[in-house]
Amino acid sequence: DKNKKSFSVLSVFAQFIIDMRKHNTLDSNKSNLIKYNTCFGHLKKFISQELKISDVSFNRINENFIAEFEHYLKTCGRNSHNSAMKMMLIFRRIYRIGLNNRWTSRNAFAEKKLTYKDVDIEVLTEKEIQLLKAYEPTKNYLHKPKELFLFSVYSGLAYIDLQSIQIKHIELINSSGNYIIRKKRVKTKIEFMVPLFGPLEEQLNKWCPNWKDLDPETYIAPKISNQKYNEYLKELIALVGINKRVTSHIGRHTFATTVALENGVGIESVSKMLGHSKIAQTQKYAKVTTLKIERETRGLFEKLKY
Repeated sequence: DKNKKSFSVLSVFAQFIIDMRKHNTLDSNKSNLIKYNTCFGHLKKFISQELKISDVSFNRINENFIAEFEHYLKTCGRNSHNSAMKMMLIFRRIYRIGLNNRWTSRNAFAEKKLTYKDVDIEVLTEKEIQLLKAYEPTKNYLHKPKELFLFSVYSGLAYIDLQSIQIKHIELINSSGNYIIRKKRVKTKIEFMVPLFGPLEEQLNKWCPNWKDLDPETYIAPKISNQKYNEYLKELIALVGINKRVTSHIGRHTFATTVALENGVGIESVSKMLGHSKIAQTQKYAKVTTLKIERETRGLFEKLKY
């Protein structure tokens, strides 16, 4: 039957990716495309290695297939639990196309719960931030990642947002004479506002001398691909002597935790600075640190003395 092809999972998945590539020209969607391609690769391998066939029809997917694929992702696919869940979520979206087109009569995903585990968010401590600031790289190419990362540490900006900031996004607050960075996040289109703190202004002056007179469309940060940035960052952090798995995103986490929350900034303000749509997103950073408890209960400690 020549129509049978359209009912097979991998061909529908491949077509979905082609359509996605056509519509998604934005940088922010590239990471999505990568995730879909990764999931497609895992599924293709799973079908050929485990089932010894080149493709599978939608009506052959049952609870057992789903459980086996999840197991495959975690073992042969070497995905962490949360990464495997993200892959399963993508697979479920593709499966739903088959379901909506009635290429399968029953929903094999109906009982399947996709759950995420709480992961401890890696952040740099105040001491580690100071170590990084003091470190002078002898390798020239490490200056750029150091500057970009420290900018994230003091602004909470994600890589893609930092790369897209222009002079026009730096606004003067007339009442105080201070500046803020105000823009919509590339990924979510939600507005964030971050004061141009001292370390940020210092870096901005270095990147863009007399930035107040520059063309509003000028980008402030030096360009670098996320891949190269993370690669250099890994090398830099090792040279500084910090034993943590640091990626470009850790700067954002560090800002939320070490810089803002631990210095007593309220969670609503932190949420707005990060451009979160819900406070719940920010709460994952508010893992109350011992430091914070000790500081905030000092008065109580005195009061409750025998």
